[in-house]
Order: sequence, then C-alpha cells, then structure tokens
Amino acid sequence: GRCPPGHIYPVRVLLSDSPPPPPPLPLTFRSTRAGTDHLTTPPAASQLHSGKACTLHTGTSFVEACMAAGLTHDPDTGEPYFGRMDTFVSYTWRGEGITLANLVAAVEAVLVADPNVPDPAAAACFVDVFVCAQHRGVQPGSSTCPNATDVGKFEEVVEACARLVLYATPLTQPKALSRVWCLFELMSAVKRDRPVLIALGAEDRAELRRLLLEDFDRLKAMFTTIKSENAEATMAADRDMIFGWIERDLGAGGFRELDQMVADGMRGWLATTAMALVEAEEEAGGGAASSPHV
Repeated sequence: GRCPPGHIYPVRVLLSDSPPPPPPLPLTFRSTRAGTDHLTTPPAASQLHSGKACTLHTGTSFVEACMAAGLTHDPDTGEPYFGRMDTFVSYTWRGEGITLANLVAAVEAVLVADPNVPDPAAAACFVDVFVCAQHRGVQPGSSTCPNATDVGKFEEVVEACARLVLYATPLTQPKALSRVWCLFELMSAVKRDRPVLIALGAEDRAELRRLLLEDFDRLKAMFTTIKSENAEATMAADRDMIFGWIERDLGAGGFRELDQMVADGMRGWLATTAMALVEAEEEAGGGAASSPHV
C-alpha cells in the first residue's frame, strides 16, 4: 500500500537539493537474490508486511526504496508522499498498544492543535523506521553501513527540524522515557531550543484530563523518577554509543543533568498540553470544568 500519513525523507539527502541515486532493483516485498548474505532476512511470516524486507535487496531505507520504485505521489490526488523534514518524531515501538496507526493519529492531533505549526497538513515528519536504513550489515564493495550513516546524522536532523514531537504513552509512565535513543533526542532538541510537543492518544488525553481535575498531585509528581543511566536500547552498542554522547555533551554528571532536564521539561510541556486540552473542550461545548490548579 501507500506510505502512512505524514511526509518523510531519508536523512542522507536531508541537506541535498537532488534526490538520491536509485537502487538497482525495483521495490519488492521479498528477495531471494544472491549477494545479500550481509543483510538480515526477516522471518518469512512477516515479510509480506515488513518494511525491512522491502529493502533487503538494497540495504537502504524504506523511503529510498519507494522513491526508486516510483512510489512518490498519491495516484489519486498527486500529493507527494515525501518532503523536506521539519518535525522530528521521537517514539518507541516497545509497549502495549503502541502501533503505527496510533502513533500517526497522535502526531497529527498535536500538530493540528499547536498554533505555532503554520500548516499541519504540510508538516514533514522524520520517523526513523522509514527514513533510516534498518539493515546493519556493511554493503559489499562500499565498506559502508547505511544504518550507521543514518543514525550518525540524528543531531543534524534535529538541528534542521523546527520541532520535536514525543509520543508519550502511556501517560503516567511513557515508554519513550525508558529508551536511550528517545532521551538523547530530547536532549538534542532542548540543547537547540527546539520546541517539544507531547503527542497523546485518545486514552492518554482522557487520563490527562482526569488527573488534572481529580489527582493533580500525581500529575505534579510525574517524571521525578527518571533514571537515564538505566535507559535501554535494542542494541547494546547503541546504548554505549549514546551514553558516550551524553557524557560528551553534559560532562561527568551528565546523567543527573539529563534526568533533571527531562523531568522539568516534561512537566512544563504537559502543563501546557493540559491547558490546551481543557480550553479546547470548553470551546467545543463539552462542559468541562477548569481545574482549580490551572
């Protein structure tokens, strides 16, 4: 099918005015060609719906594979699928109920609701699973690893974006805040004075409203137990690399500083989100009473 809502673009051409050279093969969901032993083949049962399987023959990103296959515009409207990124999406797949559909809906809702986003429909989102090469093998003949190239550009991407969106679910203990990549992305955005928007699903927005009106003390106490030095990564090498970046940027006490940075920022961002949520409900005539704490 088509790419999901939101426009994404590969990081290796973020600062380039010309598209990347096309991969040598057309887009396919499965590949049995020789010469791909350096790549990891997904389980057969998942290949028909796996973005990683789509790129088995190239080792590059899903977006690049789509571009090479000519899948760049909506065939009905002519709207482009991809554009120059301006919104960095920080999230994790690890957690119950975290799906691509829920992520897209939450990001769309927060972009539409934020008055500082001039044209939400034109926002171009960085979603790493689509724009970063997912295969970690070194490509034969080039001695380069597209995945390593892409993840090494994350700071440049944050710098080039106008904002960062954090998918904070579940609200009371966001899984993203236990992932070392997400904490590093937050740190990178804060250091560069990029606004951070909190994307919440429908259930989390309802829970935020309930806490705001009924259990404000719990809301205030959120995020005081963040321990960035205990954050996890899928790959141990990634964790070691990012911990090195944190110490490089924040010094020997960097983890404590990062914990405080995230805790302070999250409380402020959630307070702003709560205010906007209550105001929107009141304007919609929902009859919601304002919290005495707001």
